[in-house]
Amino acid sequence: MLGEQFDIQTLRALPLFSPLSDEELELLRPALTVESRNVGDVLIQEGDVGETMYVLLVGEVKVVSNHREPTEKVVATLKPIESFGDMSLVSGEPRSASVVCTGSCRFLSLDREGLERVLIQHPAVCLHLLQDAHRKLRAALPKEGNQHN
Repeated sequence: MLGEQFDIQTLRALPLFSPLSDEELELLRPALTVESRNVGDVLIQEGDVGETMYVLLVGEVKVVSNHREPTEKVVATLKPIESFGDMSLVSGEPRSASVVCTGSCRFLSLDREGLERVLIQHPAVCLHLLQDAHRKLRAALPKEGNQHN
């Protein structure tokens, strides 16, 4: 559960939550948890079922495919206020990559159960998460692949 330092204005400063109303943010706030992790910790394992999404508050993480394999490839490096894990959480599909801490990190996390409690009362939150996931997918496609809207 979030401490008092995470008021509505703080949550609104995070791009993932900025379009939500005050009422939606108040409903979401109790479902969010602050977590701390250390260098080398694997937050998300490629292929696992998505049960939690994260917003990075402090530190840096790397998104990798084939983690700890000879073919490991760093797909992206994420910095504070970026979110991840939401596409698998919303779609129910297996994780497409692993996410590993490159140093000490702090996150907001939201698990499937917490998200479902919010969605029952405010389905519009789901629409925003889907729009954010779509934006990320489009950004990940090569420019010539963006011809299809």
